[in-house]
Amino acid sequence: MTGSTRRYVKVLSRLSFAAEEGDRVALMGLNGAGKTTLLRVLNGAFVPSTGTIESRGLTQSLLNATLGFAEYATVIENVMLRGTAMGLRLRQIQGVLGDILDFAGLTDRASHRLHTLSAGQRMRLGFAISTAIQPDILLMDEWIATGDAVFVERARNRLTGRINGSRIVVLASHSAELQKRLCNKALVLDQGRMRYYGDIDEGVSVYRSIVSAASAELRAQVAANDPLLFGSSSGMIERVRIVDRRIELEGWAIDERGREVAVVCVEAGGAKGPAAPERVDREDVRLYLAKGSGRFGFRVSLPAPEDQDAEDLLRGLRVSAGSSMERLGAPLPMAKAAVVEVC
Repeated sequence: MTGSTRRYVKVLSRLSFAAEEGDRVALMGLNGAGKTTLLRVLNGAFVPSTGTIESRGLTQSLLNATLGFAEYATVIENVMLRGTAMGLRLRQIQGVLGDILDFAGLTDRASHRLHTLSAGQRMRLGFAISTAIQPDILLMDEWIATGDAVFVERARNRLTGRINGSRIVVLASHSAELQKRLCNKALVLDQGRMRYYGDIDEGVSVYRSIVSAASAELRAQVAANDPLLFGSSSGMIERVRIVDRRIELEGWAIDERGREVAVVCVEAGGAKGPAAPERVDREDVRLYLAKGSGRFGFRVSLPAPEDQDAEDLLRGLRVSAGSSMERLGAPLPMAKAAVVEVC
């Protein structure tokens, strides 16, 4: 019989920052960077192995609206349990009980057990409890709102009010556009370490450089969740040719500022590398982009990775372009009528 082993992993390190009254802090980073872990450290759910957390005032977190619910307790009992876990006194809970039930649309189901509610009703109940009291410090993991259109609008209005009424807000989100609209500061995490803390615009720029250095798959995920992070960069691949262990590519692209791209990054067969493109004047592209001048077409030729057959290379081929390797856009799509040749 073999015994179990316990492995310890350092999730966050070298992290130090201070938020003051009026600060709205955007928490940025790729998936796995440590954003949710940091929020749980800040709300006291996790105790740091080293270092200290100092805060003043009531802290409330919107991380998981249904966390801590008891399946076989009634709706009212769950309000009491969650309210107590939030640090509220009995008198405070009793004072907001009616508002919670009304906001969640569960007044007539107050004595029903939780397991009889639908997933949407549970989410509404959790949201109503979590936002029942105006906190001094609000911690948020995404913009939480669920249900029908009427409830979503009510939830958005309440959340906006809670944000405006809080002294400090820390918001993690997949939308840099939302964070830029709501926040004045950014805290950027990269593999558990703080890369930047300060002005929101500079923070978005630092986060974008992290995204540019990530794999094409991760960039594609970020682009799907947050297309505005890449600005108006666009383009496509129109021809792929694999011959004599070389990959030849043709297409067009513009960077996030609507200019000619300076670098094309090709990922194939597990290898990733930049290539200086041969820029081509394409009248059709200029007309499409409504540009009077500029060479937005490109050609690239580079060695193919060793020990990879052509089919594998094509399946894993990802091409990105931008003003630099630190400012790559999302992977370029393949044109519908793209020509693919294997010689």
